[in-house]
Amino acid sequence: MSDDCPEIDGVTAAVEKHSHRKIKRARDSINGVDSISSLPDAILQQIFSQIPTKYAIRTSGLSKRWRHVWSQTPSLDIDCYRYEPDSVYETLARRYSSPKITSFRLSISTTEAKPKQIDSLIEFAVSRSTEKLSLEFRHAYAVAYRFPEVFFTSCSLKQLFVESGTIDTIPGHNTVSWRSLKTLSLRGCVLSDEACAKILSGSPLLECLTLFCYKLERLDLSECLMLKRLDVQCWEQMTHSDESRCDLADVSSLTEANVNINCSRRLGFLYDDFGDPETGLADSLQVLILRTLEKLQNVEKLTLCGALCLQFLSLAELRGVPFPTLKVVQTLTLYTMFARSVISGIARLLQNSPGLKKLIVHAKERPTFIEEYLDKYLDSQGSNLDQCWRSKYDRFPTSSDFCFKGATWYLKLVDVASFIEMVLKNVETLETLVVVFKHVRCSDPSWFEELLQMIPTLSNNNNVSIVLRRC
Repeated sequence: MSDDCPEIDGVTAAVEKHSHRKIKRARDSINGVDSISSLPDAILQQIFSQIPTKYAIRTSGLSKRWRHVWSQTPSLDIDCYRYEPDSVYETLARRYSSPKITSFRLSISTTEAKPKQIDSLIEFAVSRSTEKLSLEFRHAYAVAYRFPEVFFTSCSLKQLFVESGTIDTIPGHNTVSWRSLKTLSLRGCVLSDEACAKILSGSPLLECLTLFCYKLERLDLSECLMLKRLDVQCWEQMTHSDESRCDLADVSSLTEANVNINCSRRLGFLYDDFGDPETGLADSLQVLILRTLEKLQNVEKLTLCGALCLQFLSLAELRGVPFPTLKVVQTLTLYTMFARSVISGIARLLQNSPGLKKLIVHAKERPTFIEEYLDKYLDSQGSNLDQCWRSKYDRFPTSSDFCFKGATWYLKLVDVASFIEMVLKNVETLETLVVVFKHVRCSDPSWFEELLQMIPTLSNNNNVSIVLRRC
């Protein structure tokens, strides 16, 4: 195919009439001059950086003026849906002329593309000294994709985002060299302990780390001397009775941490062995959460996602298990609902945060375990349920009291007021309390306005600024 009719993502460069009309209508004329075409290439390329690359490429068919403008675009956004990866690679290899890429995003299906085709696109990005690389693998649950060796030796990478990838082995000479990497996010990925250790060892400048991964059992951050922020989600394979698992080693450099502890196993199965002394699920979850808090007691900003974490903190509190003191935490963020089974855990967190200045509560999630199973566990441990939360927190609703209609949780105004009173009672240093309501409503349409009117009375004896938000 001649250069006058270049191939564009599997579509000929003879711009489709429909697309051509759209572009033509967008061209503004002032005194007969095409004002868009008169813009400097650098500005046009910045505009192209904000749209999918396939549309930027199509502008090359407008005129000679536009033919090569896209080829120096600093940011590329490639989605191979309905496009042949080989054609996409050919277009980039033949026509893209910039020696350096600021941002490269690739979305591709592992069932539709062959591994070598994916390799070629990633190798192209690495060869152009890409600074920010975002990779999304569709259908990775059906066909896993493993990265080429060159991927692990890209010295230009500063930000790397991978969704649904597989990193269970490091190919070649078994080393990782991401000497410039500062931000790493692996979500929905399969990540082995060995591969994780090599990645962290080969990323000496890493500052922000996000790991929502399967297979990972141990996280050693002792070599991440520059790490400031950790965002980690733990799954059930990290909650075994073997307490050596999920050991956060040396996280003293952290200033911010986001922890989400999940159980992805079938809920019915969880209930069956919840209090089983052989599986030890309830015990091991308490150990995991408390050990994690102990490791993170020196962070300034701490986020706990999910009511499950708070429910098990409540169990530990009701059983008299010692809590770590969060010595320097100034900002605490919680994702929960105002249910009976989380209140004692939240109260203890607040009491053990002597320097807390700001509390952010996202009221959006129903507790994972209903109280029936928590009661059974406490009863098996010899606890008197009436002396636990039944009498002390009776004013708060149980999990079954929440009503769910049309993707919205309904709660009572008095529950919100009681929660705010509980917070103000348990922390003395608090300056700001923010409560965010997402997919949450009260049965009374005017509930939010009534709540706003109640705020002055709730904070009358405290110098606490209370902020309410609806999403």
